[in-house]
Amino acid sequence: MKVVKWILGVLGAIVILLAIAAFVVKSKGEAKIAVQYPMEYDEAVISSDSASLALGKYLAESHGCQKCHGMDYSGTTVVDAPPFLVNASNLTAGKGGVGSQFTDGDWLRAVRHGVGGDGRGLLIMPSEAYYHLSDQEVGALIANLKQVSPVDHELARSEFRLLGKLIMGMSDDMKLAPDMMLGTPRLQMPEKGPTAEWGEYRASVLCQVCHGVGLTGGQPPDPESLPAPDLRTTQSWGLEGFMRTLREGVTPANRALNPEMMPWEAVGHLDDIEIEALYKYISTL
Repeated sequence: MKVVKWILGVLGAIVILLAIAAFVVKSKGEAKIAVQYPMEYDEAVISSDSASLALGKYLAESHGCQKCHGMDYSGTTVVDAPPFLVNASNLTAGKGGVGSQFTDGDWLRAVRHGVGGDGRGLLIMPSEAYYHLSDQEVGALIANLKQVSPVDHELARSEFRLLGKLIMGMSDDMKLAPDMMLGTPRLQMPEKGPTAEWGEYRASVLCQVCHGVGLTGGQPPDPESLPAPDLRTTQSWGLEGFMRTLREGVTPANRALNPEMMPWEAVGHLDDIEIEALYKYISTL
């Protein structure tokens, strides 16, 4: 009987210690999530002239905005799992949308820096990619988003659930976008053309967020995604094969790309000049 009591006592002590440890880790995760970031960021010229709106529409379609926010930008549920609930916001001015609330500064902080209207970091917002957009391009993108048709669609607030808070508390590597980008240098936008220089600029915005700096492979922002491969392997495809892959989603080896992992349907909106520039840049790596 004494042995049983001793075992039960030890088990009880272990349970208490685990509960304390879980509470400490959860509290650490909550503290990281609750950090409020400064709201004084750089500014971009947001012009509503026809050329800017056309450029912004092109960027929104080719840079994956519709993949998360929906074809009409009214928002979607991106992740609904034990660690997280991630809803991509309704970007329109309809009911439940941010379009009627955001100032130009709010748009810029959300798009380029991953900071929400409350000063906290946004969940799985790939601002570490959009951070690299030039002032001209980010301004055009925002100008286009400001004038999309209003859609009434109310979504629940994104949240870290208990498991997500524990993951944040245990991992020093898991960070929100603002932690990743503060102080990071940004490439100057060169003159657009079918050149490796333009390809490097476009890759800094469009490719390296998933495939890593140098495009040698990396982990996409979505923690549920598989690692993205080394893009240097595409050098052997030739320009024609590279372009066809981005447009049709099938590699020269006849392997279909998963659009959930590689958003070729969006990237395929790039014009021929941009795709050739990307291939020329990758060929220099």
